[in-house]
Amino acid sequence: MDETDRERTLAYFERLGKDRVRLYTAIDCDRWLGDWQVRELADEWLEAKRAETAAGSFWRRFIGARR
Repeated sequence: MDETDRERTLAYFERLGKDRVRLYTAIDCDRWLGDWQVRELADEWLEAKRAETAAGSFWRRFIGARR
């Protein structure tokens, strides 16, 4: 997968949203998203989104505790 395809796929994931990408990877990634490279990219993207959410909740708890 070249860089252009990678960027387009990541933009597509952003448009779909975390829940739908997770659903597509769980059901049949080859049918809905593409080959194994897309599956790996989807797994990486979902992990990054999970980390963003975890970091965001940490800061919300931290700031909330200080108030």
